[in-house]
Amino acid sequence: MPDKPSSLYNPTQSYNHLITGRHALVTPSAYHPYQLGASLYMPATRQDIWQVIKRDKLPTINSIIICLEDAVSPDDVDVALVRLQELLATWSAHIDSITAPSILTDSAKSARPLVFVRPRNPAMLQQMASYKHIDLIDGFVLPKVDMCSLSNWRMACQNLSTEQLLMPTLETAALFNPYHNQELAIGFKEAFSQPVFALRIGGNDLFAALRLRRPKNSIVYDTPIGSLAYQLLGCFVPHGFYLTAPVFEYLDQPTLMMQELTADVRLGLVGKTVIHPSQIALVQQAYCVPMSTFDEATAILDVEAKAVFKYNNTMLEPATHRAWATEIINRAQVFGTIDDGHSEYSSRR
Repeated sequence: MPDKPSSLYNPTQSYNHLITGRHALVTPSAYHPYQLGASLYMPATRQDIWQVIKRDKLPTINSIIICLEDAVSPDDVDVALVRLQELLATWSAHIDSITAPSILTDSAKSARPLVFVRPRNPAMLQQMASYKHIDLIDGFVLPKVDMCSLSNWRMACQNLSTEQLLMPTLETAALFNPYHNQELAIGFKEAFSQPVFALRIGGNDLFAALRLRRPKNSIVYDTPIGSLAYQLLGCFVPHGFYLTAPVFEYLDQPTLMMQELTADVRLGLVGKTVIHPSQIALVQQAYCVPMSTFDEATAILDVEAKAVFKYNNTMLEPATHRAWATEIINRAQVFGTIDDGHSEYSSRR
């Protein structure tokens, strides 16, 4: 039996507060990985991607990943590459049309989602580096990166802008080897001229490596991939990397998805892949910061905070809690705050 709709979220809730000047039509200067939020993969063959970038469609999506890998069949790759080039041309022409202040409208200044492209392989990424207007793309998702493929991806990125963001995906059988992962963490710090924005946990490919599929009635952390996720966090986060959460592929179980999202947030994962627009609000609701948590983080970061003090019947110690508090503030700046125990959104910005 499918779960009843969760009482923890309202699918009609407005998230217009997320549509701010944070993401201009041209590339902003700085991001935090929490701005990935709900990331929607879109096959590059789709003809409505420009409408999503302009927010004519899916106006609350945080980020999109234009996919030329698993979401595109081999027979459609050439068409997908042409569509990508057409998208870049349309995007550039639109920016040119709004550069004159006299015709710069509120609509033209509206925010956009972060836009990434996932190439099929390193050779395709090298090809894309020569595309006109490719610098409009915020960055690239690199599939199936491990120590065997890292050098090829490194070569493929050499002609990209050093301001573009990279998101390698951890999704091969090699990731089950902790010694491999320690090498990979060091390799990521040395391989690229571009920032590694986040590492994506590719849940379905990791299940496939074990000849499994995600069970329909369990969150990912109750499976072997959950155990691996803990290992990946312990390996990569101390090296300074952020990780994103694997996709939840069952559209008829919002309550179970919310349970998984609660675990995603608790573990410090900075966003989650979504496969359908109905999942966007769930992700954004889960990442809202409870007001009491926000207040604790603010107290920890107060310049006059004592070395150890009591707050809300909790011991707070800035020396050890500062990193946590900083991430809470970063999360709140993207998703705002929510009253504890209530679903009504209350922005603190």
